[in-house]
Amino acid sequence: MVENIRIDGTENSPEVDFDFQANAFQLRGMSYLEDVNAFFKPVLDSLRGHLEGQQDADVAFTVELTYFNSSSARILLRIFDCLEAAAEKGNRVTVTWRYAEDDDTMEEQGEDLGEELEHAQFRMEAVPD
Repeated sequence: MVENIRIDGTENSPEVDFDFQANAFQLRGMSYLEDVNAFFKPVLDSLRGHLEGQQDADVAFTVELTYFNSSSARILLRIFDCLEAAAEKGNRVTVTWRYAEDDDTMEEQGEDLGEELEHAQFRMEAVPD
């Protein structure tokens, strides 16, 4: 069984809360790291390995970022690819994109990323400031 991942957020790295037993995954905060691959590679590898072993499972992935740079956007696309692959295999995958209700930029970025998903369910959720 994969060990849960809990990383506290900093001013430039997101909080990561991956509960593999519950199939509940969250990214929250800011993501504009100097070396995005060093930060996300072990997280992405663990997620990918875990999802590949899931059958007929409910998977919930929540993104609540207030800002991310282009390197982080590429990582998000890779995460979404893993989630989409899990949904294609018959798992019930729900991705929730949470954004401040007055943040048009994060709303638009969520809509754009959501278009990458065909089999996973994608929900937008405005959060009051």
